[in-house]
Amino acid sequence: MTQRTHTPRSPFAPFYWLIFAASLAVVVGLNLAWPGKPEQDPSLIFRDAWFVWGFSYFGLLITLVAALMVDDGRRRGMFWYAYVGLYFFIGILPLSVYLARRPVKDIVAAPTPRWLELRWVYALLAAAVIPLSVALLPQGSLDELVNTLNHNAGFWFMWLDIAANHLAVLPLAQADMRRRGVAKQGAWLAAIAVTGSLGLGLYLASRPPVQHSL
Repeated sequence: MTQRTHTPRSPFAPFYWLIFAASLAVVVGLNLAWPGKPEQDPSLIFRDAWFVWGFSYFGLLITLVAALMVDDGRRRGMFWYAYVGLYFFIGILPLSVYLARRPVKDIVAAPTPRWLELRWVYALLAAAVIPLSVALLPQGSLDELVNTLNHNAGFWFMWLDIAANHLAVLPLAQADMRRRGVAKQGAWLAAIAVTGSLGLGLYLASRPPVQHSL
């Protein structure tokens, strides 16, 4: 599907480009061989309960965000498959570019695919956060996590990526709510910003059908 370059972009596009540039700078900086950098030891990440929790939580989060990206990208005439494919590997970097280049409104009357309306899948993904947290969080500690990340410096970015995704998903969620005529949008957006995959999963599992409008 061809991108329509004449369609106005979001007024927040410069902000999203700033997020991209800052995130890229952090990723590059963390992976440089700077003085005093501890010897890297990947084996630590498999023994750190808090890191395993964070990695698993991030996987749940990006799966839910990707569902919104696919539906949103189809409606805005974007090459969504390229962004989503990269998103699963480098998180906020392709997502911030997607948001910066995203048309300000829907331009294609594309119905939501049936496989993106499987509420039970979203409910399971949201519910998975609870046993995951109960099982792993009591076993870890902040000191252990800091030590693990110091010896795997590139993974410091994962925690920034999680926080950035909590915020970056909000315009996608809000656009979806507007299409569907969802009530109490502010409450849902606050829940998603604070709880991430839990709030987003619950929203996707309970949202009403699309109300088509172009």
